[in-house]
Amino acid sequence: MASLFERLEPDAPQRQRWTREQLAHQQVEAIKQHLERLLNARRGCSQSSPELGLNDFNGGAIGSADLVIHISTDIRRSVEAFEPRIKVLGVRFQPDPQLPLELTFRLDCQVRLNNKDELVQLTVAMHGQDRYTRVT
Repeated sequence: MASLFERLEPDAPQRQRWTREQLAHQQVEAIKQHLERLLNARRGCSQSSPELGLNDFNGGAIGSADLVIHISTDIRRSVEAFEPRIKVLGVRFQPDPQLPLELTFRLDCQVRLNNKDELVQLTVAMHGQDRYTRVT
Protein backbone atom coordinates (compact mmCIF):
# COMPACT_ATOMS: atom_id res chain seq x y z
CA MET A 1 0.00 0.00 0.00
CA ALA A 2 1.48 3.28 -1.07
CA SER A 3 1.06 6.45 0.94
CA LEU A 4 -1.43 9.07 -0.22
CA PHE A 5 1.30 11.23 -1.76
CA GLU A 6 2.88 8.22 -3.49
CA ARG A 7 -0.50 7.33 -5.01
CA LEU A 8 -1.01 10.90 -6.25
CA GLU A 9 2.31 10.91 -8.12
CA PRO A 10 1.46 11.13 -11.85
CA ASP A 11 4.46 9.08 -13.02
CA ALA A 12 3.84 6.21 -10.62
CA PRO A 13 3.58 2.79 -12.25
CA GLN A 14 0.13 1.29 -12.57
CA ARG A 15 -0.96 -0.86 -9.66
CA GLN A 16 -1.01 -4.57 -10.21
CA ARG A 17 -3.28 -7.15 -8.67
CA TRP A 18 -1.90 -8.63 -5.48
CA THR A 19 -2.60 -11.91 -3.75
CA ARG A 20 -4.10 -11.87 -0.27
CA GLU A 21 -0.71 -12.79 1.19
CA GLN A 22 1.02 -9.97 -0.68
CA LEU A 23 -1.60 -7.49 0.49
CA ALA A 24 -1.21 -8.66 4.09
CA HIS A 25 2.60 -8.38 3.83
CA GLN A 26 2.31 -4.88 2.34
CA GLN A 27 -0.04 -3.82 5.13
CA VAL A 28 2.37 -5.07 7.83
CA GLU A 29 5.27 -3.30 6.08
CA ALA A 30 3.27 -0.05 5.95
CA ILE A 31 2.54 -0.38 9.67
CA LYS A 32 6.24 -0.93 10.39
CA GLN A 33 7.21 2.16 8.37
CA HIS A 34 4.62 4.27 10.18
CA LEU A 35 5.75 2.99 13.59
CA GLU A 36 9.35 3.79 12.72
CA ARG A 37 8.39 7.39 11.91
CA LEU A 38 6.22 7.60 15.02
CA LEU A 39 8.82 6.19 17.41
CA ASN A 40 11.57 8.41 16.00
CA ALA A 41 9.52 11.53 16.73
CA ARG A 42 10.01 13.21 20.09
CA ARG A 43 7.06 14.27 22.18
CA GLY A 44 6.38 17.97 21.76
CA CYS A 45 7.92 18.22 18.28
CA SER A 46 4.53 18.59 16.60
CA GLN A 47 2.51 21.72 17.32
CA SER A 48 -0.66 20.20 15.89
CA SER A 49 -0.30 17.00 17.94
CA PRO A 50 1.87 17.63 21.03
CA GLU A 51 1.39 14.05 22.31
CA LEU A 52 2.98 12.58 19.16
CA GLY A 53 6.23 10.67 19.67
CA LEU A 54 8.24 9.34 22.57
CA ASN A 55 9.55 11.20 25.58
CA ASP A 56 13.24 12.06 25.68
CA PHE A 57 14.88 9.49 27.99
CA ASN A 58 18.44 10.83 27.80
CA GLY A 59 18.52 11.64 31.51
CA GLY A 60 18.19 7.99 32.59
CA ALA A 61 20.75 5.23 32.86
CA ILE A 62 20.54 2.57 30.15
CA GLY A 63 20.56 -0.35 32.58
CA SER A 64 17.88 1.06 34.86
CA ALA A 65 14.83 -1.18 35.25
CA ASP A 66 12.67 1.90 35.82
CA LEU A 67 13.86 3.36 32.52
CA VAL A 68 12.89 0.16 30.67
CA ILE A 69 9.43 0.24 32.25
CA HIS A 70 8.97 3.91 31.32
CA ILE A 71 10.09 3.32 27.72
CA SER A 72 7.83 0.24 27.40
CA THR A 73 4.88 2.24 28.69
CA ASP A 74 5.66 5.14 26.37
CA ILE A 75 5.96 2.85 23.34
CA ARG A 76 2.57 1.30 24.15
CA ARG A 77 0.98 4.74 24.67
CA SER A 78 2.33 6.10 21.39
CA VAL A 79 1.34 3.08 19.34
CA GLU A 80 -2.15 2.88 20.83
CA ALA A 81 -2.72 6.60 20.29
CA PHE A 82 -1.30 6.99 16.77
CA GLU A 83 -1.50 3.62 14.99
CA PRO A 84 -5.15 2.55 14.85
CA ARG A 85 -4.48 -0.48 12.62
CA ILE A 86 -3.00 -2.51 15.46
CA LYS A 87 -3.91 -3.43 19.00
CA VAL A 88 -0.92 -3.82 21.31
CA LEU A 89 -1.23 -6.95 23.45
CA GLY A 90 2.16 -6.64 25.12
CA VAL A 91 5.52 -4.84 25.12
CA ARG A 92 8.52 -6.77 26.45
CA PHE A 93 12.12 -5.71 26.89
CA GLN A 94 14.56 -8.14 25.25
CA PRO A 95 18.17 -7.25 26.09
CA ASP A 96 20.83 -8.35 23.62
CA PRO A 97 24.29 -8.84 25.20
CA GLN A 98 25.87 -8.51 21.73
CA LEU A 99 24.41 -4.98 21.37
CA PRO A 100 24.77 -3.30 24.77
CA LEU A 101 23.97 0.19 23.42
CA GLU A 102 20.66 -0.95 21.92
CA LEU A 103 17.37 -1.27 23.78
CA THR A 104 15.22 -3.91 22.11
CA PHE A 105 11.54 -4.43 22.74
CA ARG A 106 9.11 -6.98 21.34
CA LEU A 107 5.59 -5.84 20.56
CA ASP A 108 2.92 -8.52 20.47
CA CYS A 109 0.13 -7.05 18.35
CA GLN A 110 -3.18 -7.94 16.85
CA VAL A 111 -3.67 -6.76 13.26
CA ARG A 112 -6.70 -7.12 11.02
CA LEU A 113 -5.40 -8.85 7.86
CA ASN A 114 -7.65 -10.30 5.17
CA ASN A 115 -10.73 -9.80 7.35
CA LYS A 116 -9.17 -11.81 10.20
CA ASP A 117 -7.43 -10.75 13.38
CA GLU A 118 -3.85 -12.02 13.17
CA LEU A 119 -1.10 -11.99 15.78
CA VAL A 120 2.02 -10.14 14.65
CA GLN A 121 5.29 -9.71 16.54
CA LEU A 122 7.31 -6.59 15.86
CA THR A 123 10.77 -5.73 17.14
CA VAL A 124 11.57 -2.17 18.18
CA ALA A 125 15.32 -1.53 18.45
CA MET A 126 16.45 1.79 19.91
CA HIS A 127 20.09 2.40 19.14
CA GLY A 128 21.97 4.41 21.77
CA GLN A 129 24.62 6.06 19.57
CA ASP A 130 22.62 7.42 16.65
CA ARG A 131 19.35 7.55 18.63
CA TYR A 132 17.47 5.97 15.72
CA THR A 133 14.66 3.50 16.33
CA ARG A 134 14.17 0.65 13.88
CA VAL A 135 11.01 -1.47 13.61
CA THR A 136 11.29 -4.94 12.11
